[in-house]
Amino acid sequence: MSMTSSSCSQQALTSVADDKTILRSKARYVRDHIPVRARFAATCSIQEQLTSKSLLNSHQVVHSYVNIGSEVGTEKLIRSMLKRDQRVACPRVVRQPRFEHIAIRDIDSLIISPLGLREPDPLNTDHVDLSEIDVMLVPGLAFDRSGARLGYGGGYYDLAIKEITNHGQALVIGLAFEKQLVDKLPQDEHDQRVDLIVTEHQVISSKRR
Repeated sequence: MSMTSSSCSQQALTSVADDKTILRSKARYVRDHIPVRARFAATCSIQEQLTSKSLLNSHQVVHSYVNIGSEVGTEKLIRSMLKRDQRVACPRVVRQPRFEHIAIRDIDSLIISPLGLREPDPLNTDHVDLSEIDVMLVPGLAFDRSGARLGYGGGYYDLAIKEITNHGQALVIGLAFEKQLVDKLPQDEHDQRVDLIVTEHQVISSKRR
């Protein structure tokens, strides 16, 4: 019985992993093929959603990813938060699946890491404790309305969301284009949901807590 149960569980995990691999390829294709002008306009609209609904303005410490490729842009958002004297922490990869949260004073001080990511300089030791973070902005390849998120497979943000939830009441917000929304995503037990999804047209509350 135990072996049968274990085999079934393994098959289920394999099935979810296979489904995610297929979905990642499709989701990346969809996002990459949003025209550049449309992506820029949508990114501006997402920033307006965040500011007009005061999802960021009233918070002192914000963790924000630094966009790469076709992700929802965050550079303008980070500049505006720094101008408002908010403390902005950006991720720096330590080892898979963990990154550290480093406060920056100028987005132009970011460097290209060995992984090709824009990260805080290794000489920057201004670490931000998880308990200090009020809001975490996270990227993704796809989201559903329950707050489920399809990441890139490294597990970095799943671990970060889990840890930040254990350390306090930080609001976790996924930034996405409307075309990244799907009906339902496959989930493993380690997958973490976001509290809100902000697109160019709407703010979706997942009520995950």
